[in-house]
Amino acid sequence: MRWGLGDFWIATGIFLLVGVVLGAIAVFDDLSALATDSQREIDISTAWLPFLIATPALLQVCYVLWAVRRKGQGPATDLAVRFRSVDLGIGAVLFVVGLTAATVLAVTMEHLFGISPSAAVADLVEDSDDTAGGISGWIVLLAVLVALVIPVIEEIVYRGLLWSALEKRGMGETAVLVLSSLIFAAIHLEPARFPILFVLGIALGYGRIRTGRLGPCVTAHICLNSVGMIALLATL
Repeated sequence: MRWGLGDFWIATGIFLLVGVVLGAIAVFDDLSALATDSQREIDISTAWLPFLIATPALLQVCYVLWAVRRKGQGPATDLAVRFRSVDLGIGAVLFVVGLTAATVLAVTMEHLFGISPSAAVADLVEDSDDTAGGISGWIVLLAVLVALVIPVIEEIVYRGLLWSALEKRGMGETAVLVLSSLIFAAIHLEPARFPILFVLGIALGYGRIRTGRLGPCVTAHICLNSVGMIALLATL
């Protein structure tokens, strides 16, 4: 038995299912407040946000790592989870290119269609029930997870497992780059940001094409998410 595309879809199912379950629990947790204030909207507590964001992704990557270790030769060989010092420089270049392209695209979308796309995590923080008092410890924890942990997980899943599984099916690197970027953008479930996420997926995927490693992809992804989190914290 070998790992493959089926394992990617199982991992994705885990991610989506856990996300839905935790989201439902977080919403029900807030319903008691609605019972005493019918005019109040549902506002998820910021204490829930780190768990809502990190738990599905952590369980997803745990399955991925288990699958490739049990069915293959491990993440370094099968998923290109390797790093060299030069990847810092390559990742920095990918970060600049990706950020520039995403910014130009976002400005163009706003100018042409009046759409000002924002990340789902930013919307969750802004709509949560206790941001009026400033930046809480829960928000800081969320920012750290999104900036440093989520990029590693997403690269292992999308530019690692998905990419390698598509290659195993005989797809060329250009087709793999495009398809993996489309799936990466789609699974975020953020229609307004789909074009931006697709462009970022292309930039990140080029790091794997260029080096055959995930090191540059992870570096660039961490930089991109860190900029986003710093910008979010600055607005609170």
